[in-house]
Amino acid sequence: MNTLQKAGKASKFLLATVGATLFGSKPPKPPQYANSVAELEAYVNKLVEMSRPPGLSLVVVKDGKMIYNKSFGLADGPNRIPATPETIYHWGSMTKPTTATAIMQLHERGALNIEDLVTKYLPDFRVQYPSSSSERITIRHLLNHSSGIGNPNILEFVHEEGEPFPDQVELAQRLLDGNNKLQFEPGTDAMYTNLGYTVLGAVVEAVAGQPHKDYAVENIFRPLKMEHTDYVYSDETRQYAAVGSQPNGSITSAMLPMMVDTDAWIRESVNGRMWFKHGNADFTGAAGVRSPTSDAARFVMAFLNGGELNGAQILSPESVAMMFHDGHIEPKGGQTASLYKGVKHGLGWMIWPDGERLRIMHPGSVPMGFSATMQLYPEERLGIIVHGNEWAYGVNFRGISLMDSIVQLAANMNW
Repeated sequence: MNTLQKAGKASKFLLATVGATLFGSKPPKPPQYANSVAELEAYVNKLVEMSRPPGLSLVVVKDGKMIYNKSFGLADGPNRIPATPETIYHWGSMTKPTTATAIMQLHERGALNIEDLVTKYLPDFRVQYPSSSSERITIRHLLNHSSGIGNPNILEFVHEEGEPFPDQVELAQRLLDGNNKLQFEPGTDAMYTNLGYTVLGAVVEAVAGQPHKDYAVENIFRPLKMEHTDYVYSDETRQYAAVGSQPNGSITSAMLPMMVDTDAWIRESVNGRMWFKHGNADFTGAAGVRSPTSDAARFVMAFLNGGELNGAQILSPESVAMMFHDGHIEPKGGQTASLYKGVKHGLGWMIWPDGERLRIMHPGSVPMGFSATMQLYPEERLGIIVHGNEWAYGVNFRGISLMDSIVQLAANMNW
């Protein structure tokens, strides 16, 4: 489908949804505080009762333990399948910290150095620099989104279940061939870029000598006992898969045809909501992980514990400290700066102020119906993960998304 066709489809979607967007019901505003678990759950229940999102799972970890784990609403609305603690959701861009973890593991092992030029590991890496004297792109630049590589729409690069994943080195260069002009001098600004993390996935693949997704499963997820976490569904995990959805009457649904072929991916449309087929992102460095929130909690607990969980040391404390505290760069504009005021990019994580509290976080979303966020308060050994089966980041209160509002309520409670 060409650009004009995509624009035409988007225009039709937009005209069809403006009325519902203007006059339809809106999600409730979050309370200023939740003084108890019951008050927190009352707000979440209001959201899922309005199908915003239809299904949601929330986990809280504190001092190395999972202290709260509950699911709400429906994992599959048309089939009336409830969300449970075993429900598996797509992470979307919440995958990026796992890709950064893989890079830091290889850095620790001496297989690469994050200060190295990308061309050392990807000789065919080609970009158009602003000038002949421009600083060349390093792995560090990719980790904190300061490379200058743009963020073109690559979300259309998806494939059906059962189809093979493309070679990440070849995919990264193919995507760069049409998007190789840098937006700024490397290291001088930050621009959130899925393409940059696709290149990081290619670096892992080139250095490790195996598919990036396999490396992550073998070296991160399984050592942490994240047994139901992967980039694909197995025969066992498919039964727990949440189904992505999006309301017809929303601005975000009007944007979908510009990003994905909605006709090919809609499973069914019921009661004003699209429900999508399962699919896989081609680019494993930027997105693609899926898991239950209880598995995501294990990843968060490892980071809150200096890279170790139950005897499995996936990173050294020094590497975790680098990812949390080193290389912060604040974007001067763009989507990240507008959605998260004051956010800075670190090595794989975002640093988002919460008053005087240190908050390390990363959101994720999938246009075909998923949103996620994991937020860590390292000094308090507190972590919160929310997953839902709607692309909900377009709805904001007080400058934050619905999921962020849940996290803020939980983060301010006395656990």
